[in-house]
Amino acid sequence: MQEGLYVINLESEIIRVNPAFCKMTGFSKEELLGAKRPYPFAAPEMASKNNERYKLLIETNNNPNFENIYKRKNGERFPVQIMVSRINDDQGNVIAFFGTIQDITERRKAEIELKLSKEFNDKLIMSMQEGLIIVNVDTKIILVNDSFCKITGYDRNELLAQSQPFSFWKKEDYKKVLAIQNSVAQKERKEICFDIKRKNGEIIKASFNSGTIKNNDNEVIAVYATVKDISEEEKAKQILIEKEKKSNQKKNVILELAQLVGKDIHSSLKRIAQLAAETLKVCRVGIWSFNKDMSILKSEYFYDLNKGFINPNYIINYADNPYYFEALKLYQSVRVNDAQDNLITKLFNDNYLIPNNIRSLLDVFVQSSNRYYGIVCFEHKGDFLREWTAEEQEFASSIANIVSLMVESSERKLAENKLVSANEKLLKANNELNTLKNKLQQENVYLRNELDLVFNYEEMVYGSEVFANVLSEIEKVAPTDATVLLLGESGTGKELLARAIHNISKRNNKPLIKVNCSAIPRELFESELFGHKKGSFTGAFGDKVGKFELADNGTLFLDEIGELPLDMQPKILRFLQEGEIEVVGGSEIKKLNVRVIAATNRDLKEEVQKKKFREDLYFRLNVFPINIPSLKERKEDIPYLVEHFVEKFNKAYGKNIKYISDEAMTKLRSYDWPGNIRELENLIERASILSADETLLIPGFESASQKVKSIHNKDYSLDAAQKTHILMVLEQCNWKITGDNGAAALLKLKPSTLRDRMSKLGIKKPIAK
Repeated sequence: MQEGLYVINLESEIIRVNPAFCKMTGFSKEELLGAKRPYPFAAPEMASKNNERYKLLIETNNNPNFENIYKRKNGERFPVQIMVSRINDDQGNVIAFFGTIQDITERRKAEIELKLSKEFNDKLIMSMQEGLIIVNVDTKIILVNDSFCKITGYDRNELLAQSQPFSFWKKEDYKKVLAIQNSVAQKERKEICFDIKRKNGEIIKASFNSGTIKNNDNEVIAVYATVKDISEEEKAKQILIEKEKKSNQKKNVILELAQLVGKDIHSSLKRIAQLAAETLKVCRVGIWSFNKDMSILKSEYFYDLNKGFINPNYIINYADNPYYFEALKLYQSVRVNDAQDNLITKLFNDNYLIPNNIRSLLDVFVQSSNRYYGIVCFEHKGDFLREWTAEEQEFASSIANIVSLMVESSERKLAENKLVSANEKLLKANNELNTLKNKLQQENVYLRNELDLVFNYEEMVYGSEVFANVLSEIEKVAPTDATVLLLGESGTGKELLARAIHNISKRNNKPLIKVNCSAIPRELFESELFGHKKGSFTGAFGDKVGKFELADNGTLFLDEIGELPLDMQPKILRFLQEGEIEVVGGSEIKKLNVRVIAATNRDLKEEVQKKKFREDLYFRLNVFPINIPSLKERKEDIPYLVEHFVEKFNKAYGKNIKYISDEAMTKLRSYDWPGNIRELENLIERASILSADETLLIPGFESASQKVKSIHNKDYSLDAAQKTHILMVLEQCNWKITGDNGAAALLKLKPSTLRDRMSKLGIKKPIAK
């Protein structure tokens, strides 16, 4: 037998096997004969099912033909088909059972492959990007894929078994569709476009690529079509046509305007404003000019689509609109869709945008021969915003270039007429420049000598030990190149202390560059700090040197460092670690030698925990932290500060204030001063203005007492005590300041500190008679 065979008796013992079964299982005849359930070829995982079948076999209630899993001697599992029969004696009693076994491994593989093939074909059809519809010879839909359902909006059940005319055809197209279907059935391939009606009533344009399906006898049994929604393609095609039309219009306008170069500039600029407004369909186009220092923009010409030429004489100042002016300088153009709610432009809402109902702006720089002449301004007015496109900005730039050519041409003519006069003035200016240069050099040497001797503590007013300790720390760190972090509330004099550190450092002959991190717009930060190269971004028409490079070999003061944006912090960290910067748009790394002083009124540790400040940058900045006490921590300095500010404002306002009431001074010393020294200075300035006689009247600190004392109460001040003590030591040392037995050593002060104290207290060596 080709099939395997084995026989078992009523005790389930194998009593006969054939060679085919031994070959199939890998067991020998000797290994099988006498074996009882579970048999060696029985798979353990099938034990429960086999026990159930055996029970039914004994009860003569079994299925005689079934599939099972057997195990070869090497452990390999394989599927089998089993047919079970009984052997009876002459009386009809069952004396044994036998089974014929067929290995169905190959058949099972074929079945799986057939199933996978069908599933693959089904998935392939359903995953097609194009829609697919198949119609039989009776014009009934027999198959649609998911894409076709998506295109028409109907689900599969709604489409299957529909007959022509289908629900997605427009009524006026029925006859034409049937005619095309008949021609396709006659073995003609067709590529056609139709408007079809989606389930929701929407009409879309679709392309149909149709053909026929044949049987083995080459007979047409169905018609199919792949379908594609081409509505968006048609829209895109129309958009391209419109763009080409507008492009030609813009080109013709540019050619017409180019012919105006060299002609009368006033009439030419008016024509430009009119044509630009009509071409871009923008409500108003204006041409503005800068003053010499580019701090003021003044309107020159306006063309309004509804009103024609107008002359409203508008003026925009840098002081009122710094973000707008800086953005113009940086990018050479400003494209704002929502002008009334944009940081760059919203500062002139009240005076310009809202009164004129201007919602969107597109402004482009106009250059002249040697500077920026002004801008061409495209203004959209109305109740909705305008999304400026790149093509519109390109056209606006072209208009600005033509205006630049006109301005340059006009300026060139004026320059030719004034060339001789200009040369004479230049020679005269050169002589004056040499004179000023010599004078400046002399003043520079004088000022540097003064700085070397005087230092810069004369601006600081103090008598408290806590502030004296701060100055001692400054004297220790100033000669080094260590990074200093000034920590303190607003108004405590952090900038003054930063200048003190710089002025007594070895870098004092180089610049101190200040950067207020809270005052720079986010988009300008990198350019401000590191500079940019010409062409590094749209509108970068020239190189710009950053603050780090300006401070090379000097000191950079980063005020309000806590306001530094997170994306800028790694670049600051890189400089502090490597001393390197990379200019925006540049390809090279620049090595710089800059000493960094940072200041903040924020708790940087707390900012690090909030993930608003990088921890590694904090550690780099925190090399030498100096905590600057608030005014409420140095209240003993209040009398000295009051005296200092009264003297300052006496000079400024021509006053002669000499006295203050005891009660007012007590109130000043008991107040917490949340605004610190800045708040005290502002209060004393206001009081000085309001005081009409020699007594200082302080708003909010009025006194009912008539008892007053001199503001210049130096007999009881700490300065007086210090002056007396220093004079005593100087006389003891015969006015010797430096050296082992000098006054500085006895007072445990640096010589520079002692000289500063002497200057501050007015101590001078007596002139020998």
